[in-house]
Amino acid sequence: MSSLTSISIRRPVATAMFYLVVITVGVVGFRYLPVDLLPNIEFTQITVWTQYPNVGPEEVETIITDPIENALAGIPNVERVTSRSGDGSSRVSLEFARGTDLAEASNDIRDALNRVVTSLPPEVEPPRIWKFDPNSFAIVVIAAQSNRPMDELTRVLERDISNRFEQIKGVGTIDVWGGIYREVHVDLNRDRLKASGLTAEDVRSAIAAENSRLPGGNVKQGLNDLYVRTRGEYTSVDQIARTVVANVNGKPIRVQDVAAVEDGYEDISRLVELQDVPTIRMMVRKQTGANTVAVADEIKKEIERVNLERSDLKLTVISDQSDFIQQSISNVQSAALWGSLLALLVLYIFLRNGSTTFIIALSIPISVIATFGLLYFGGLTLNQMTFGGLALGIGMIVDNAIVVLENIVRLREEKKESLKVSANLGTKQVTGAIIASTLTTSVIFLPLAFAQTISGALFQSLAIVVVFSLLCSLLVALTLVPMLSSRFLSVKKEGTEEGEESAIEKSRMRTFFRNMENWYSDMLRKALRHRPAI
Repeated sequence: MSSLTSISIRRPVATAMFYLVVITVGVVGFRYLPVDLLPNIEFTQITVWTQYPNVGPEEVETIITDPIENALAGIPNVERVTSRSGDGSSRVSLEFARGTDLAEASNDIRDALNRVVTSLPPEVEPPRIWKFDPNSFAIVVIAAQSNRPMDELTRVLERDISNRFEQIKGVGTIDVWGGIYREVHVDLNRDRLKASGLTAEDVRSAIAAENSRLPGGNVKQGLNDLYVRTRGEYTSVDQIARTVVANVNGKPIRVQDVAAVEDGYEDISRLVELQDVPTIRMMVRKQTGANTVAVADEIKKEIERVNLERSDLKLTVISDQSDFIQQSISNVQSAALWGSLLALLVLYIFLRNGSTTFIIALSIPISVIATFGLLYFGGLTLNQMTFGGLALGIGMIVDNAIVVLENIVRLREEKKESLKVSANLGTKQVTGAIIASTLTTSVIFLPLAFAQTISGALFQSLAIVVVFSLLCSLLVALTLVPMLSSRFLSVKKEGTEEGEESAIEKSRMRTFFRNMENWYSDMLRKALRHRPAI
């Protein structure tokens, strides 16, 4: 470290260029850093969700939940299994140990489900695997209002408006809630079914059999192979009504004979209103790793363009996660900025010298900007935890520079050394002390690196930022501070005319500190004379 200090003093241009490169990398990294509320955290939990419509909770537990639990019990790294059986649905949640590869765990779950799914009733829907992901929450929720009928508005949103938002960089999925969807209703007449000797299952099977598309093989035409298929899907409601269910006494019984077929809409399960007006809600999610604030800004710009281009609908933002993120980040930024200014104010009050305050003050922005480079290349984001780490570390960043500069000033004033000798020797004398001080502070955050909990993973990014900023401040104190001191320090030697007339010597603050040092020296001598009592 002492040789590093000597090189920085002898090569001021190279030292300045090195820190200019650090500043450039940090500034560029800051521009491209994603902004989010919290760090990316992987929750080690996977849920298997199975639906069995119109079945009670006890039957669901016996028929679905218990077999799935038994099938998943042998999956490795599972720490806890919880289940919940409800009306027509079953949920089995598996919590894995920290560090488990969830992609591999998902494959193990699928293999286990394949062994048990064949034993489930045919009416049971295929089990679905769901992983909790904070990115799955909508970053922007949009309300759409129109004078169109709700079914037409639903189609416009799904076929036109959604496509426009999906083209925005960083946008993931878009869900439309509260819409009205077309549905063909077959309302059975129980008396006619009974008279015909048919059941509801007969009608359902007949409709399902007729509404199908089947492969027909290949037909050769010269050198070409033509794919043949049967097109049996319904294209109108009348075709469904004329479907033959069965033949009774030589007469065909059609669907229209035992049921009323009409082109209608699904039952409304979600009702969305904005100011007592029926509304359709669009939930926009971002892609993993995308900048939440930047994506939300682009979405709001697209909303303005849609409102200007279309007079038949109006889009309104009813929830924007980026507003809360920007407010939170702004509060932390403000705290960090004011902390820096107060730190510089305290330094100037104690040092009462512009050059020394300026030299120490450089360690704050350089260490902070260098940390932005670490965040960028480390794949981290600007969030409450990383900004909180910067705000926490700002007060400690200047410690190393203060210790080094104070010793340089002492050699300059008391030993009457030249600027270069004072800078070199003064730094070497305290190198071991500031390295030990920085390491002891950094070691405090070491246990967070081994934390296996969600909260521990949450604070790891804070610890990384604090430790790296402290290490940067150590490097600055050992290189940049002595280099600048050897060139720009304005403290004069004691005993010279300039030193006797200097403002520092005349200041009351300086006199106050000298008196305090003398008082402390007297107290220390008395304490050493009474060692047993102390």
